[in-house]
Parts: sequence; structure tokens; C-alpha cells
Amino acid sequence: MDGGGGGRTEMWAGIGMLAVCLLIGAVEGSGVLAAAPWPYFAGWLAVFVACLAALVAAAVRPTPSSARARLLLLAPPVLTASAVVLLSPNRGGMGLILLVVGAALCAMHGGLRGTAAAIAWNSAVLAAAALGLGPLVEQAARPSEALVSVVLYGLLQAGTGAMVWSHRRAAEALKALSAAHVELRGASALLAESSQARERLRISRELHDVLGHQLTALALELEIAVHRAEGPAREHVARARGLAKELLADVRSVVGSERHRSFDLHAALAAVLEGIPRPRTVLEADPGIDVDDERAAALVRAVQEIATNAIRHSGAGELRVRLTADGAGVRLEARDDGVGAARVVPGNGLRGLRERVAALGGTVELDGSDGFSVRAELPAREAVPT
Repeated sequence: MDGGGGGRTEMWAGIGMLAVCLLIGAVEGSGVLAAAPWPYFAGWLAVFVACLAALVAAAVRPTPSSARARLLLLAPPVLTASAVVLLSPNRGGMGLILLVVGAALCAMHGGLRGTAAAIAWNSAVLAAAALGLGPLVEQAARPSEALVSVVLYGLLQAGTGAMVWSHRRAAEALKALSAAHVELRGASALLAESSQARERLRISRELHDVLGHQLTALALELEIAVHRAEGPAREHVARARGLAKELLADVRSVVGSERHRSFDLHAALAAVLEGIPRPRTVLEADPGIDVDDERAAALVRAVQEIATNAIRHSGAGELRVRLTADGAGVRLEARDDGVGAARVVPGNGLRGLRERVAALGGTVELDGSDGFSVRAELPAREAVPT
């Protein structure tokens, strides 16, 4: 399923916000240039560029796992936005929007406490700017005007932060739901195949034990009748004996094919990947891949784990899964275009994948240098004893 619509919406929203920030820089920069000498403007411009870079970095990076890393990610945009506001000549002006953006980023990465702390800090900065503490402010606002400005922008920050926080919670819930969907589809595919295999085995046993034995007895009776029949009846009995033997051979053939019928691996993998909203999934499989049930189940579980990790951790827009086979065995290759990892530390799911594949004599390779990729190889299926 194509999950690129949400990604394109986020991209255009980010481009729009970047355009707004650049417009703020142009307006505020012209005011600074008109009120201060070139060295001051150069310093203000350096602070604004640093603020813009910090805002972009915080917007595009995934949320760090540790509190210290989140603080290091969010402190630069909040502090540099404060500096831009205080260094402007018009008690903040359009630069106050940067404070709102900083609070929204705190809601995206820092949770409720971090957002509340950022709003409190930004409110203090806004009050200081309104009261004329900036070096270029010529006239301070009246205390009542400053209070109204602080309250209004505080409410705006709180509303924006609540909206971003709600969106984040909804996105996390969608990820959890998608991961649960993948796990359920994988379990359903394996359960359906297991039920079908048991039903095929039951039918084959019934054919062998009931119909097969009766046809064998019929063939023996007709064999005896051939030797005792005389005249034209002998020819008809011999023909009936031949038909009984052919029917017995057909029954044995059906029993054998039902017992050794292959797992529909492509259908099971397609069922696991179907309906994932993001990332978009692409499945490629060589036709006619023949594996036993145990190897097929291991491959289904591997794809399930790979898809779940891509949903939860990668931030990817696309996941490609390819299954190939040759004389040596079956190869599963999966790669997403997400953030990857400088050092891959397998969790319980990936360790379980490795253990499951290793138990069948296969190997698993993990690589997080370019997105995240998994390569699993299983030896050829074992011959079915006759």
C-alpha cells in the first residue's frame, strides 16, 4: 500500500514553515540593518542562521531516546530564537513566531514537561523584549501591553504545542496499530496455512486408509475373478481389473501430492505486508520457490519482524522485500530508506530472527549504513523421505 501521501504532506508543511522563517529573517533583518551598524547586523545574521539551522535539524531528526540527547537537540533552537527576538529593534515583532516554532518542536520531541518549560522560558523572553531590555529597543511597552502580549503568545504556544503533541500521539498510535496489524497478519497467514495443511493431511489419510484399501481389495478380487471367468465375461473382468488398478494409482498419486503440497509462501508474505500505511511496501519474489513448511514459516516470521521494525523505528517511506532461490537455497533481502543506524544493536525481535534462521542452518546479516537492511539465507529444502 502506498503510504507516501502523509510523507509528501509533511514535506510541504516543512517547506512552508521554512519559507515563513525566511520571511521573518528578511523582515527582522531589514529592521536591524536600519537601526544598527554593519558589525551588529552581521552578528544578528549569524544568530538567525544558527537559529534556522537548529530549527531545521530539530524538525527533521527523529526523537532521541535519552533525555540528555533530547535536551541537546531542543536547547539550540529555543535559545537562538530567544536571542533573535532580544536582538531585534521592535520588541520582537515577527521574530516571536520563532518562539512558537520552538515550543512546537519541544512538543514534538520533549513531551509535556519539556513543552511547559519552553513556554515558560519563551514567555520570560517575550516579557523582556516587550519591556525594552533588547539593545536596539528605543521605547518599552506599557506593563499592561506586555502582559497582554505574554498571555496571548503563551496561549498560542500552548495551543500549538497541544496540537503537535496530539499529532505525535496519533502518529505513535498509528505505528503501534500498524505493527500489531503486521503481527496479526503474519500469525493469521501461518495459522491458515497450518489449518490447510492439517486438512490436506486428514483428507489424504482418509483416501489412503478407506478408499485406497477398498480399491486394493477390489483389485485383488478382480484378479481372482479373471482366473475363474470364462468366455466373453473374462474380457470384461480383465478390463475392470485394469480400471481398478489405474484408479488405485490415481488415489495414491493424489495422496502423495496432498501430503507434500508446498506452502504458498508468496501469498503468505503478501498477506503480512498488505495494508501497511507507512512505509510503502514492495514485494518481489521469484516464481516457483519451493520450501518446506518450517523454512516457509521462518521466512514469514522474518518478514513480519522486518516490517514491524520499519514501522516502529526507521521513519522510512519505502520498504522493499525480495525473495530469490537457487540451487543452494533461498535468500531474503529487505531494505528500507529510513534513518538506519551507525551501530546495529539487535533487539529481542532481531535476535529471535537470527536464532530461528540459525536453527535451520542459515545466516542473517544486518546493515544500518544506508537505511536498514536485512539479508537472510536459508539452505535448500531437505528432501522428503519416501
